[in-house]
Amino acid sequence: MKHHPAWLAAGLLIFVVLACNLGKLKNVNTNSNNNTNSNSNAAVDRGAGSAIKEIHMAKDDGNGEPGEQTTTFEPGDRTIHCIATLKEAKSGTQMKFSWWIVDADGTKDQKIKDINYTTKTLENVVHGHLTLPQDWPTGKYKVEVYTNGDLDKTVPYTIQ
Repeated sequence: MKHHPAWLAAGLLIFVVLACNLGKLKNVNTNSNNNTNSNSNAAVDRGAGSAIKEIHMAKDDGNGEPGEQTTTFEPGDRTIHCIATLKEAKSGTQMKFSWWIVDADGTKDQKIKDINYTTKTLENVVHGHLTLPQDWPTGKYKVEVYTNGDLDKTVPYTIQ
């Protein structure tokens, strides 16, 4: 029996497409497993993870700039900072910091605010901050950081 090259090529193409799709499903499941660890104070990858090299939360230094790195804040820490270091300094990178209440003072899974920013030439450190005019309710919070529309990192933090 003679094998036709076109059938072999088509079979190989189908195999490659299926293998790529199964790989994507595996990554989604792996990221979902990280979601169960939301009580931890470490940064949690829940997306592409392709643009952000490092991310952390920080208290305000009193002059509107990031100060001491932490994941635990006091209710009187009115301004909270999230600092993302990008892998590449590329002009025009669209950043979005999405601030969420996870579970605080009877409120669960509620978005507080989105803050958008576009990077400039040679800029690889992007800093988003959120200020509340009164004390923060105690509880669990998170910041989801998107790059070019894709969820890249999520950072949990607490107010206590």
